[in-house]
Parts: sequence; structure tokens; C-alpha cells
Amino acid sequence: MTTSAQPATGSAPVPIRPQADDVPTWRYLGFLLGPGAGTFAFNAVTVILPTLRERFAAGDIALELVIAAYGIPFAVLLILGGRLGDRFGRHRLYTLGMGLFLVSAIACALAPSIETLIAARVVQGVGAALCTPQVLGTIQATSRGAARTRAIAAFGASGGIGAAVGQVAGGALAALSFGPVEGWRAVFVVVALIAVAAISFAPLAPRSRSHEVVAIDLIGTAALAVGILAASVALTFGPVWNWSWPVAVALVVAAVAFVAMWRHQDGIERSGRVPLLPPSVLRLRPLQLGLIAAALFFAGYSALLYVFPRAVEAGGLSSLQAGLALLPFAVVFAAMSLAVARVQSRLGDTTLVLGVALQIVALIAMAATLGIAWGSDIGLWLQPALILLGVGQALIFSPLTQLVVREVPVEAAGLSGGMFSTAQQLALSFGVIVIGGVVSVTGAAGRDELIAGLALDIALAVAVLVLAIVLRAQSARTAG
Repeated sequence: MTTSAQPATGSAPVPIRPQADDVPTWRYLGFLLGPGAGTFAFNAVTVILPTLRERFAAGDIALELVIAAYGIPFAVLLILGGRLGDRFGRHRLYTLGMGLFLVSAIACALAPSIETLIAARVVQGVGAALCTPQVLGTIQATSRGAARTRAIAAFGASGGIGAAVGQVAGGALAALSFGPVEGWRAVFVVVALIAVAAISFAPLAPRSRSHEVVAIDLIGTAALAVGILAASVALTFGPVWNWSWPVAVALVVAAVAFVAMWRHQDGIERSGRVPLLPPSVLRLRPLQLGLIAAALFFAGYSALLYVFPRAVEAGGLSSLQAGLALLPFAVVFAAMSLAVARVQSRLGDTTLVLGVALQIVALIAMAATLGIAWGSDIGLWLQPALILLGVGQALIFSPLTQLVVREVPVEAAGLSGGMFSTAQQLALSFGVIVIGGVVSVTGAAGRDELIAGLALDIALAVAVLVLAIVLRAQSARTAG
């Protein structure tokens, strides 16, 4: 199976040249706007939930569905979206997915009821699942060496900027109104504008797809979808259902579906056909460790991001001030992400170890700061540690992403994007569930809640550090 790049002009496919700087990062601009749009939509909507409660007299379950309606179809369809890109062309799937994202954003902005908003968010999740895997898939299939490192770093920077700006913009827009237009609706107008820009610049990116027909395994797809759906429902609604028997049933269904999917995929691969998730790829040790490390990293990230605004608002900050406190972190993360290629050219796989070590130091520094300061100026006191955290996480994200991407054959590049994004989405949900449970059981609030989030993130970061050291040692043995 071979893969080729095709210029945006529509000319015949040409082989990918194995050079270090095949494609400049700016050509991926339209694709790189996708991760930013997704994280902006997720974080901004999370911030405006209190406004939605007031506007629509919505209950807790309805508000949970506003988030879950986006997150669940997103997680369920990511791997299928990546394989569809392998088969039908990643540029085509990206444009289709971003088109759905645009239409759904407009529908959200015009939603007359909470039910309409939830339905539109489902479409938004489907659109995100179709377009997101194509970003990493296209980067992997059309770039090499330092060019790939720069593009993946820009991918991480886009998501980080989208998350932080979404946090700030959501709080700011929710408190405003634009004539007869309520501020919360403007959040989705911004999402729609980003989607328009993404579609407009997408033709700049080189086109790629697998030349051999990638069969879409319907049985494997259904089993995987059932497994991820059941796991997502259990993680999302576990706290709402007080971890009662429906959650246990969902987890059992997920386990049975995953086992059935694995056996089915193994049988397909042994017969010489192409499975949805090739077991031979999933058995690769570096890929397994890389996905586990990514899941732990994002679980810790989401846990901290969940408690931070809640805690500092209890300390006297407004929603807008809480978002602004994270803005320098996002700016440093973005700047360092764009420079990480130069760091990796000198340090290689040691970059990941350094990044995790800096993250741990920054988290401990945040905890120490909370021990001596608290109140309405806590956002300023935490800035040195938050800036160091931005540097550390930038040195983690790109190398960690590359660990997953480089283990997947180029002809299945969409699979790498799907697997990484699926691990990311499930881990983000899991991190919130875990820290939410800890806070609920302990009754922690304010400073104690933030310390609990930091403690969880530190524990997970230590596990990531161990995995990073193991991966570096394996890489050194392979190179030797």
C-alpha cells in the first residue's frame, strides 16, 4: 500500500519526496485552524453553561447533554473518520467535517431551545470527528523530519490557543449583549467564523490518501463504536447517575464490545485483509506506551483545567479574570510549541523527559504558591509557575504526538490521527470525572479544590515521566 501527496491544484498524485522540508507549515493553515476551533468550542461552551441554565431554565442533565452531545459522537467516530480519510481522501473528509461544523455552529447560534442546541451539538461532534483526524494524518503523509516536527508543534499550539481563548472569550461574551443578540450566541458566531476561515484556507494543504482501497469494516466499526459509546456514557453520566447500576452495565458492554472488536480485527488481519484497527500496529510497544502516556497527560491537564476557574473564582476572581489568568500560559505554550522543533533537533527524545520534568516542577511551584497566597490577587501570584507550565507542556505535546504518529505506517496515516485524538478525548473526560469525584467525596472547595487538582496532575505527571524515560531508553536501543 502506498501513499502520495497531491497538490491542491488537483493535478495527478506525485510520490512524497523524503526530504526534511517538503511542505512549509503555512500550507497547513486551514487544517491547523481545525483543532483550535474544536477546543475553542468546547471550552467556551463549558464557561457559558451558567448562562444557558438561566436563559433556558435548564437542569443539570440538560446542561450535561450540551457537553456530552458534542463529546460523545466526537470520541465515537474519530477512528472511523481517520480511516474514511485514508480511503476517500483526507482533504475531502476535512472539508466535509468542517462544513458540518460550520452549519452546526450557525444552528447553535440560532437555537430557540435547549433541545435544539443539544441536537446541533451532536452534528458539531460528528463534524469534528470527521475533520480532526485528517490534520495529523495529512501532516504525517506529506511531511518529513523537521518539517513534520514544526507542523505537529503548530497543531498543538492551535489546540492550546483555542482552549485558552475559548475560556476567556466564553466568560467575556456571556456577560455581554449585542443589541437583541445575547452574548452566549456570539460564542457560536465566533466558532462559525473560524470554520469559514478553516474551509477557505484548506485548499493550501497538500492532498493525500491511500492508493489501495481501504475497506471499511462495518462489523469492526460497529463494535468499536459501541465500546467507545458505552465507555463515554459511563464516564460522562457516572456522577449524574451516582455511579449506579446503569454505569456498571455500560462499562461491561464497553468491555465486551472491545474484546469482540479485537478478535474480529485479528481475524481480518490474519486473512490478509485490511482491518479498521490493525492489531499488528496496536501491538507495537512504543505505540502502546505513547498512547498511555498521552492519556495520562491529558487526564491531568483536564483535571487541572476543570478545577482552576472554579477554585480561583471562589477566591474572588470573576469568570473573565479566571480566564485571563490562563492567557499568559496559553501564549507561552503557543510560542514554545513553534520553537520546539529546534529544541528537538538538539535533544531528540530527551525533549519529552525535559518537558515532563518542567511540568512537575511547575505544578509543585503552584502548590507551594497556594500555601503562601490566596485571594483576589492569586492569578498574579501564580503567573511564574503557570508560565513555566506552558513551557513544559509545549515540550511534551509535540514529542508525545510524534511518538504515536511515527509508529503508524504512512499508508494508514488517518489511523494515527484517529487513535491519538480518541485517547485524548476519553482522557479529557476521565480526568474531569476523577477530580470531580475527589472533590465531591472530600468536599474540597476554593484553594483546597485547586490543591486536589494539582496533586492529581502531579501524580499522573510522575507516571508520564517514567514512561518517557522508558520510551527514551527504547529509542536509544533501537538507534544503537
